[in-house]
Amino acid sequence: MERGYHHGDLRGALITTTLDMIREGEAHLIGFRELARRLDVSRTAPYRHFESVEHLQAVVVEEGFQTFVQGLEQVTNNPELQGKARFLELGIAYLHFALENSAHYRLMFDPRFFEKGQYPEIQCLSARAFGLLRQTVEACLPPETDERSKTDFANLAWATVHGMARLFMDGQWNHIAEREAFIRRSCQKLLNML
Repeated sequence: MERGYHHGDLRGALITTTLDMIREGEAHLIGFRELARRLDVSRTAPYRHFESVEHLQAVVVEEGFQTFVQGLEQVTNNPELQGKARFLELGIAYLHFALENSAHYRLMFDPRFFEKGQYPEIQCLSARAFGLLRQTVEACLPPETDERSKTDFANLAWATVHGMARLFMDGQWNHIAEREAFIRRSCQKLLNML
């Protein structure tokens, strides 16, 4: 047992503390020395579970994408949702994930994890998420719509909800009353562009 550490799951505690630090705006302080200090373990203890801080963060990102994709699949696999109703709920699910998992979300789009040849599992999960959006968009568009236009609209939809998520998370939209109603109205307006 490491010094004052009594949780029994150092790996899990490192992940949780990393997320807490991101949530508290302390991402710039994340390092094994600081994590070890906060968990009251030796400086070398984190290396038993992660080869580097980036490896630890990659695990956090992968965990986030897994949860994210599962949430999107709940919408796309729901037989009661078809066409434009599915598109609407997918946008709302995206925003709910981002706002309920802001620490994961802030790290999930870090460009380090999308460099060619690095972190293929993260890139696969990210591609899966975008694929679900694109399939949903395609089902809403006329059959004669060309492939480029389908991808362009999927990218526009993604940029819109991503931007909304960041504005909420960064505090610029704290003044908005009835956030849930605003999210639904905004996604409906995006849908009306189809």
